[in-house]
Amino acid sequence: MGVTFDKRGCEALLRRHPGLRARVAETVESQLAHRLFKSKFATTARWDGRPLWECRVNEASAGSVRAAFCVEGEDAVVVYLSPTLPKRAFTAELDRFLRRRP
Repeated sequence: MGVTFDKRGCEALLRRHPGLRARVAETVESQLAHRLFKSKFATTARWDGRPLWECRVNEASAGSVRAAFCVEGEDAVVVYLSPTLPKRAFTAELDRFLRRRP
């Protein structure tokens, strides 16, 4: 089981909070191991044909963030990280990000 990060959607926040990478990976792996127990669909849009899930991640230096990820077999790709916590605002922000995707 592995977790990778999309550079365009994650790099800015990961650069500001280096400890966040390990915590997000740990949380997403836990969600996969428990069959996405605390995860919800992030948006109706898709990432490479796969549905996007989201969960909240708590990390000391960054506080709480939301992570949007897609599942590829046993692996996950974290597509987007944001400090925006309200679900509706996060979904709108994620949709704008996905529309700008090349």
